[in-house]
Amino acid sequence: MEQLRVRDEAQSPRLTLDTIKIARAVLVDGKRPAEAGQENGMSRQRVNAILKRFEAAAQEVPKDWCKIEVWLPPELAAQVGAMAEKARTDCANGASFDIAPKN
Repeated sequence: MEQLRVRDEAQSPRLTLDTIKIARAVLVDGKRPAEAGQENGMSRQRVNAILKRFEAAAQEVPKDWCKIEVWLPPELAAQVGAMAEKARTDCANGASFDIAPKN
């Protein structure tokens, strides 16, 4: 089984020890979210929210970014993928994404 690597708390302030504990229970130990939640006094919904936050932190996604999933034709999917990669690169280089609405 692939080892789960987690940066320490100082490197990733978005992840609390409880978050890491829940993520490990589900992703490494193979427990169902409901089971991990029950063992830790949390609802299944709360565990799923923790897993989403963990996934975002593991992928080094900025805290205020949103994940979307849509079905697109291959050409548009490639364009969106390229836009996402450019945004990640730009963000890593310190770019800001405050986009004013167009009138």
